[in-house]
Amino acid sequence: MTQLLFSLPVHERPDIVRGQIENINFFAPGSHIVIHIAQLAADLRDEFLQFCAFDNVTINPACLETVWSSGILHTHVSNFEHARQIGIGFDKIVLISSNEMLIKPGISDYLSPLPVGAQTEVFDDAEDWAVFDRDHLALPAMQKFLAKLDLPVFFGGQAEGQFFHANIFEFISELYQEFFPMGPVGFPIEEVVPPTIAARLSLLGVDIAPPVTLCDYCIDTKINPALIEQIRRGTGTIFGRRTPRMLKPPHLNRSLLAGVFSVKRVPREDCELRRYICGLMRHPADPVLQTA
Repeated sequence: MTQLLFSLPVHERPDIVRGQIENINFFAPGSHIVIHIAQLAADLRDEFLQFCAFDNVTINPACLETVWSSGILHTHVSNFEHARQIGIGFDKIVLISSNEMLIKPGISDYLSPLPVGAQTEVFDDAEDWAVFDRDHLALPAMQKFLAKLDLPVFFGGQAEGQFFHANIFEFISELYQEFFPMGPVGFPIEEVVPPTIAARLSLLGVDIAPPVTLCDYCIDTKINPALIEQIRRGTGTIFGRRTPRMLKPPHLNRSLLAGVFSVKRVPREDCELRRYICGLMRHPADPVLQTA
């Protein structure tokens, strides 16, 4: 079985993070989870250690600075490097956020033959997505990064649910640390560096799968029980419209639900949606899955 490493940056609510760990352990048993606690939540470290005390969970000793919408790829890189340093064995790394949850089993088997999962939208300044910005493209560090890959522009894509073979993410980690700081860079670089490297691999003949997380922040359809059940069936298409000035969603208007295993956004609080997903964990013999 493919061994998965979930990289999870957190900044609040140790109790909610514990529920997310239980969710991963139910739907992706045998996985390992590495948690990075943001510098702004360093005073909650003891609480995180208490609530997240599972055999398959490691708390990264680094508490790096994070700033909203200014880039958190450094936290995933730190988690990856720490996992390697302490000898955690894994085949694939999955990048997740603290306000998403798995909703169906089978992710390990699904990822087994796939080397990379990422959205790869080519830079287009005619788009209204803020990340496709000429100023970002012109950054000296970005230009050096692109020169290393022999690419004229970068690619962009959804950060949540990206996955990579361990050897590929090692390359991502090396390039990131060569050209960018282990801290905020001013824009969500986790939506640029991994997709750009994935696109370069694709040009070399590697097939790229979409991310495994369906996000609702870019679409006019919000996560709800009916949508979750359709994703669990893994058939059909979710139709909708892109939110203005947001990224083109990778799963919208396309029949890709068989490869979706997680949903975002699930509020980091007790709510009807979180309770619904937790209820799925109490009914493993759900007839919906039996008809998939």
